[in-house]
Amino acid sequence: MRHLMFTVASCLLLGGLGAACSPQNHDPASRRESGHAAVQKTPGNGAPRDTGEAARAEAGFLLMQSERLGPLRLGLPAGEVLKVLGKPDEQSERSVWAADGAEHQTWRYAARGIVLGMIAEDEGSRQQIDRITVSDPCRYRTTRGIGIGSSRGEVLEAYRNEIAPGSGDREEGSRDGMVVAGSLYGGVVFTITRDKVAAVFLGAGAE
Repeated sequence: MRHLMFTVASCLLLGGLGAACSPQNHDPASRRESGHAAVQKTPGNGAPRDTGEAARAEAGFLLMQSERLGPLRLGLPAGEVLKVLGKPDEQSERSVWAADGAEHQTWRYAARGIVLGMIAEDEGSRQQIDRITVSDPCRYRTTRGIGIGSSRGEVLEAYRNEIAPGSGDREEGSRDGMVVAGSLYGGVVFTITRDKVAAVFLGAGAE
């Protein structure tokens, strides 16, 4: 992993994941390979890292490959996105990210509560979905039935086998208003406000 940016919560709340979140490789196999490389490195004393971290990373990559938000999924080609959602309300400039050498763009559907991170290997390549964020008024749900307005308890139950450990909160999987299924290297991140899901992010929030 080239670097780690723990900024998913602020990205989700601002609805602008295109520029603020770290880039990631759009190829699922590459993501899994790079994820294993990150979580299995040994610290300076030569001791292996907690194998639970590797397991959570693996669970996150599997989630990224299988999870959906309504009709949307990672890797969905731009042409299919346009068929489903139509033209975006706003598109950012296409720019190459130094971290992965790929061309990135953000598509915003403000009236629908949807923000898509699009990726292409280069200027001549077709774009596809790399990241998905939904918030109110979007009513798309995950494959496990979680969407905007679902309770924290419903999230923890639906993703109980993939929930990352908590960080000081009483509820397992809660971290600064988030519930992370998988890990920040890849998976599903639920932003929780007043015990309800306020936003859902699918993708890799750290690289």
